[in-house]
Amino acid sequence: MAAAVALAMVGCGADDAPPTPGPPAVQRIDIGSGERGAAVFRPAGVARPLPVVVCIHGLYATDPETYGAWIRHIVREGYMVVYPTYQQGLTPPAAYLANTVAGVRAALARLPVQRGRLVVAGHSAGGALAADYAAAAGDLGVPSPRAVVAVYPGRALEGFPLRIPAADATGIPRATRILALAGADDRTVGATTAREIVRDATSVPRARRTFRLVNDPRVDYHLAPLRTDAVARRTFWAPLDRLLRQDP
Repeated sequence: MAAAVALAMVGCGADDAPPTPGPPAVQRIDIGSGERGAAVFRPAGVARPLPVVVCIHGLYATDPETYGAWIRHIVREGYMVVYPTYQQGLTPPAAYLANTVAGVRAALARLPVQRGRLVVAGHSAGGALAADYAAAAGDLGVPSPRAVVAVYPGRALEGFPLRIPAADATGIPRATRILALAGADDRTVGATTAREIVRDATSVPRARRTFRLVNDPRVDYHLAPLRTDAVARRTFWAPLDRLLRQDP
């Protein structure tokens, strides 16, 4: 019987079927260098303007491969990722936002993008800077995001004297959607900054601001967003995917 099935498959041309296409290749383009530069990731061979996700890294995570799997996932969903490398060893925290904006500005000036389709997401220090970018974008001459995703955001490490200054959250445009996640066992930054981002953005209607405390012990600690397993993808990747698919 098995032999008959195998022969039937050959007779139907199973061996001649075209191979299943794999995921599209991801192209990296480096814009500028150092603390005011950015790495850009986009689908290889695609020249049309794309919607943009600005991914802002955690403290000293200037190598995009720290979040490489998540970046490649976003690109394969049809987006261009801009990864500003806003700090070097001695960059003061007060310069992080200006450097982030400089990297984003340089990237958007170089590559074709869809207007009105920018979302900003960040982890740790990058989560705080994502909210700051949204608050200051209009004044600094870069596109305002239609959504902010702050994943386990923080402005200072426990016991660390330097702190990222907060932009005035009332500058976040009314139409912005805000999602801030905090980990129940995040002993690095806690939940304070995530709560403040949602609380202080009073220019945004309350229905468009969401604070979510992650209680799952598999992903409730500070470095859990670097994981790539199924539970991490559900917890961190999926909420961003949903916001990206929503209409502006």
